[in-house]
Amino acid sequence: MGKKKNCITCVKSKDLSQFYLSYSSNHGDKRTPICKLCVRNDVDFTDLKNVRDRLLSIDKPFLIDRWNIAIEEHRKTNKHPIGCYVKNIILSDATKYLTYKDSVFESSHMETIEISTSIEDNEILEIKKLNYDLKQLKSKYGYGYPDDEYYLFEDKYQQLKTSFQLLTTMHEEYFREFCVNKVKETLAKAKGLFKEAKEWAAMVKDVAEAGKLKPSQMSKADLSGGLDTFGQLARMVEENHEIMQLLPRFTEQPKDKVDVTLWCYINYVRDLKGLPECEYKEIYAFYDMKKQDYESQMSDARYGDEEDDVGD
Repeated sequence: MGKKKNCITCVKSKDLSQFYLSYSSNHGDKRTPICKLCVRNDVDFTDLKNVRDRLLSIDKPFLIDRWNIAIEEHRKTNKHPIGCYVKNIILSDATKYLTYKDSVFESSHMETIEISTSIEDNEILEIKKLNYDLKQLKSKYGYGYPDDEYYLFEDKYQQLKTSFQLLTTMHEEYFREFCVNKVKETLAKAKGLFKEAKEWAAMVKDVAEAGKLKPSQMSKADLSGGLDTFGQLARMVEENHEIMQLLPRFTEQPKDKVDVTLWCYINYVRDLKGLPECEYKEIYAFYDMKKQDYESQMSDARYGDEEDDVGD
């Protein structure tokens, strides 16, 4: 059973989930002292003074612009505006730590902040426009989106592409759609359109699952390009290009009794002929020379056969 607390208005013991989350230092249990039901029942959202008083009682800020957004959400969803407002305040990193003393009663202040932010965003966007070709972006992500959003799509694509194994064109297609949906989700959240953001988030999840973009869906082969061990990697590379010559310890000294016996026999014969003893690496060099002669003869023989075939 979950933890409970008493509402100071209805004096009933209720689960903590029935109280709004709070980051105010006045609320040690991280919950408002008044339950959600009492907050909704006691507020008259047509009277801003009443709204401000109710927010003061739970130490939430009154931000006029955010309140207007909540009213719009109420009109679209028929949800209680105070619930929409508190939810939006809590979900935003920019506002969730604010208390009533941080309230903004005049819209002009918020507009100044938004205009300043907009100017900064526009400056960044102008820089991005210099780096990207809009026509190519439209061809890549599809037509019909606002021009500015294409730069955001590409930014997201570049940020995330190193985290995914795009092994086929289908993976690439799903990943592009994933980036589009993710950007759309972020934009909806920024505008306070949380219902729309939730819909985009669902599409992000669906695309990730359909395209096997989630790490949990990928096999070891997917994550390693078909390789599970360093041995497999070395073998694949060596099949196409020799990594290095044989180590000196295999070519400059004998490795077993057969090598030692052969080396001793060769030096015995050389001694009989009055020749100096040879080093083992000279024997190995002789092997290499004979191998090259043999390979050359085989290559010439095949070439001759091909000429005969053509001549016939």
